[in-house]
Amino acid sequence: MKHIQLKSVLFSFFMVFGLGVFAQRMVVGKIIDAANGEPLQGATVIVKGTNVGGTTDGLGNYRIGVPAGAEVLVFTYTGFEKQEIYLNDVNVINISMTANRIMVSETVVIGSRSTTRTKLTTAVPVDIIPIAQITNEVGQVDLNQILTYIAPSFQSARQTISDGTDHIDPAQLRGLGPDQVLVLVNGKRRHQSALVNVNGTVNRGTVGTDLAAIPVSAIERVEILRDGASAQYGSDAIAGVINIILKKKTGVLDGSVSYGQHLTEYAKNEALFRLGKTDDGLKTANDGQTIQGGLNYGFKLGSRGFLNLTGEYIQRGATNRGGTYTGTVYSAKDDSILAAKNLTRDFFDMRIGQSEIKGGGVMAHLDYGLKDGWSLYLFGGFNAKKGNATGFYRYPSSVTSNAKIYAANVFSIYPDGFLPAINSDVQDLSVAAGLRGKINGWMVDFSNTFGQNTFDFTVDNSVNYTQAKNSPTNLQTTFDAGGLKFLQNTINVDASRKLYKILHGLNLAFGGEHRIDLFGIREGEESSWKNYDVPSGAAAGAQVFSGFLPENKGDNSRSCFGLYADAEQDFDESFMVGAAVRFENYSDFGSTVNGKLASRYRFGDFLTLRASASTGFRAPSMQQRFYAKTNTLFVSQGGNLVPIESGTFTNSSKAAEILGIPKLKQETSISFSAGFTARIVGGLELTIDAYQIDIDNRIVLTNNFTDGGDSTLKAQLALANAGAANFFTNAVDTRARGIEAVISYTKKFGGNQEFKFIVAGSLLDNTVKKDANGKPIIHASDVLERTGQIARYFNREDQSRIEVASPKHKISATFNYKIGKFGVMLRAVNFGKVQYLDPTIDPTKPDNFPANAFNAGAKETLDQIFAAKTVFDMSLSYKILKGLGLTVGVNNLLDTYQDLHNHSGNMSSGRFVYSRRVQQMGFNGRYVFGRLKFDF
Repeated sequence: MKHIQLKSVLFSFFMVFGLGVFAQRMVVGKIIDAANGEPLQGATVIVKGTNVGGTTDGLGNYRIGVPAGAEVLVFTYTGFEKQEIYLNDVNVINISMTANRIMVSETVVIGSRSTTRTKLTTAVPVDIIPIAQITNEVGQVDLNQILTYIAPSFQSARQTISDGTDHIDPAQLRGLGPDQVLVLVNGKRRHQSALVNVNGTVNRGTVGTDLAAIPVSAIERVEILRDGASAQYGSDAIAGVINIILKKKTGVLDGSVSYGQHLTEYAKNEALFRLGKTDDGLKTANDGQTIQGGLNYGFKLGSRGFLNLTGEYIQRGATNRGGTYTGTVYSAKDDSILAAKNLTRDFFDMRIGQSEIKGGGVMAHLDYGLKDGWSLYLFGGFNAKKGNATGFYRYPSSVTSNAKIYAANVFSIYPDGFLPAINSDVQDLSVAAGLRGKINGWMVDFSNTFGQNTFDFTVDNSVNYTQAKNSPTNLQTTFDAGGLKFLQNTINVDASRKLYKILHGLNLAFGGEHRIDLFGIREGEESSWKNYDVPSGAAAGAQVFSGFLPENKGDNSRSCFGLYADAEQDFDESFMVGAAVRFENYSDFGSTVNGKLASRYRFGDFLTLRASASTGFRAPSMQQRFYAKTNTLFVSQGGNLVPIESGTFTNSSKAAEILGIPKLKQETSISFSAGFTARIVGGLELTIDAYQIDIDNRIVLTNNFTDGGDSTLKAQLALANAGAANFFTNAVDTRARGIEAVISYTKKFGGNQEFKFIVAGSLLDNTVKKDANGKPIIHASDVLERTGQIARYFNREDQSRIEVASPKHKISATFNYKIGKFGVMLRAVNFGKVQYLDPTIDPTKPDNFPANAFNAGAKETLDQIFAAKTVFDMSLSYKILKGLGLTVGVNNLLDTYQDLHNHSGNMSSGRFVYSRRVQQMGFNGRYVFGRLKFDF
């Protein structure tokens, strides 16, 4: 670790030394927006007729050296009127700039290191989501759900009965994995969650960033770069980049309090209805009560800076859309037993819906001006939440089957079986600090960003069957099952400069990065995993989630070093070409070099054509490299009971070597995009972009392997103490294609009226690459070929997660109208069709495997297509007093659900009315809410 720290210090020193210092007469000042007094970051100041110039910092301050004889300074900022000011021997010039109503458009800081780009003039597509403006109009209270209903290429649905994934929503961009999108906060890399999605969810095998750990009340806007950007920002940016911009306003106390709940009708008794045992399958639900409160305030730090603080609390109730169980509860005499106990089948309901969450967080954002144009910045926060979700109900019949001779002792505590729960304790800490300033005409940014996420599991209302061997007094019902942690520290040095006299301006940027990643596993307490009665063969460990074993525990780390260069040349006001190249070296798998080219051509203010091509990569996450969770099983060998491990083994384990699983390496990609933007009339804007992303060596989590009946392999696995085993591996190559479009219009009229609408849509087609016969090309070993286990390496359900388990399109239309104190918002979001594919079909046999995953010809399988659905939202707002407003509204106004579930064993005896394997918009139903918002 000392060597890594010394390397980082030397790296920063040489970056500073290489830029040099050059002193000259200085002119300083501040540039603000005349409309609201807010500082303008990235405004340009240039000495007229020279190449001398600079840009403002986050506080709107500038500092430039003025050569002898200079007479005029030129001030420009995208979307604002240009100003030319005579020097007249003054050393301080403050400027108030006025917006140009024709050219105004949001400036973006992602996708380009030039400070003069807007969302309509960038060479790549960027969505700007004004979170601070829209949160009052919608019922969603966390960032994942807000973006799902607004951003065309973003998708996140809450998962259920999926262990830890119930507590952190996985999110996708362009239908790719959560770990194929890079998340930044104020332009700095955000750490990932410690959680690995290992259950049967859409994003199985991936690791994402917990966006809900960032309080919505702290966010000014979100920028979504929909383009490959690894050459600019490093690993993970294959699908794009999400940049979260924190608030920096001062002098305003801004807050909100909201309450909402689900009022819905769902098909709880559908299974009984199909069996003719009830006249109506529907049931009314009133659950998921959600309370949210947020407070934000910014302090001016004299004339030099600001400190913006945010606090937020969210309490989200659980929902249940589980069906009535039709299987055996006690025995064949269920009806009489239930009657004698005065119980109904409703008593044995599972909880299939969103998990319960209680938590909150704080966020701080500071920027303070120092001497000579330098500024210090600091931002970060802490978030803690506790979650509660459940697993499968352990019915008395299943307790008898699994606990065997200990059932009587289990029944003394749980006479009617039990519904075990997973309680999560998730804590997230982040802090970024840096210095910005000028060295010899270069804008320089030194920063260090630290992030840590921990996820601890507690199992409740459960039991370890083997612990019941003696008496009920020995039985625990609550277990510490261990936990996960992920830590990341990133040092960045960035420098940029615009050379104004080279054609129409050349923007140069270069920099470096040193990053340390660490992933650790904490073992659970002994009773959470131990088998206390080996001869019994009963399932050991805490029911629903057995603890991490002692051999699973440990910390593993790696370091990464990167350098990049970036250039954007404006040949004239219309034509721009940009290029970037990045080198990175990882201590665990080696080096990679990636590049990007992008260009844009403007036909006046009306039309802009743009295109890009890039290569990209994603390093295997530390979680994918070192996550291991095994259970000890005892099997009979030679008349003796021998302990065998079953579960997830690391990719570098002996079991993986025996099965021929290749060592993990980086995913690589090639991306192309092309499109245009247009400002048609007045406030009508249109963007359309098409893209293709080819990803090689995509990492997946395999299904369980065994010896496949091969005696040699069986003996080898026994030597490795392994029975059934799964691994992370580079299994397949994929291709993503799509078209994305956004059209927006804003019109103000009558002095107090405003009309705005935005229609956004994405069409995507993600596929696993196949051979000429339509078989998926699977990177598997000869051992798996020989033992006939390719379908366990990558099966049809694995393929469906990539191709068809997420909506093939999403189209949203939002309309806002304001008149005086009143406002109304109407929104419709259409989620495209999805499909479940039966994993029992062998994907290596083309006669049984449809080349097109939506091919309905697979009649003999359990495949199911779920039709597209449209969800309608509405809200009404009223400004009660100056600074005080009330909003009431309904999400999912028509109480729309996805199609009923018919796959996986016919609804699992009635329990799963709606599929948990594929989801469009979740299945919680109608949500009614009210929000009181204030700013003083």
